[in-house]
Amino acid sequence: MIKIFMSISLIFSINLLANEDHAHHDHSHHGHSHQGTAEDTQKKIQAYIEACDEGDIKSCNNLAILYDLGEVVAQDKNKALKLYTKACNGGNKYSCSTLGELYFNGDGVKQDKTKGIEFYTKACNSEHYSSCNTLAIIYIKGDGVKQDINKAKSLFSKACDGGNESACKNYERVK
Repeated sequence: MIKIFMSISLIFSINLLANEDHAHHDHSHHGHSHQGTAEDTQKKIQAYIEACDEGDIKSCNNLAILYDLGEVVAQDKNKALKLYTKACNGGNKYSCSTLGELYFNGDGVKQDKTKGIEFYTKACNSEHYSSCNTLAIIYIKGDGVKQDINKAKSLFSKACDGGNESACKNYERVK
C-alpha cells in the first residue's frame, strides 16, 4: 500500500514540476503527503484516463509513468510506450525525453539509437535541458551518431543557459 501512495506522490510531484516555467528552480516538495484510500487512488487513475482520452497531454504522461512503473496499476510497457508517444506528439517534453531514454538504451523496447536521438532532440527543442545535456554527451562520444564536438558544445551551452548545472560543468570541460 505504501508503494501505491509513493507512486501517486511521484505523479503529483511530476505534475508540480511540469507546471514550473523554469527548469532551474529548486523542485523539492518534501513533506507533501498525498495519502488516501485505495478507492481515492482508483478515482485519480480513472480521472487521468478520462483526461488523457480527452486530449490532456499531462494526464497521458502521468498514466504512462504509472504503467511504466507498474506499482499502482499492472505494469504494461506497451501501454506506457503508447501513452508516452501520445504525450510527446502532443508536446510533452518529459514524455519525449523518456522516449529518448527508452529507445536509446533499449529499455523495454528494441534498442534504436537513431530513434532515441530523435526523441532527445525533440525534448531538447522543447526546452528540456537535461535532454540537451544528454544529447551533447552522445555527440561527444559519437554514440549512434558521428562525433561532433561543436554540436556538443552548442548543446551544452543551450542546456547551461537553460539552467542545467551539469551542462555548465560539461561545457567548461570541452570549450
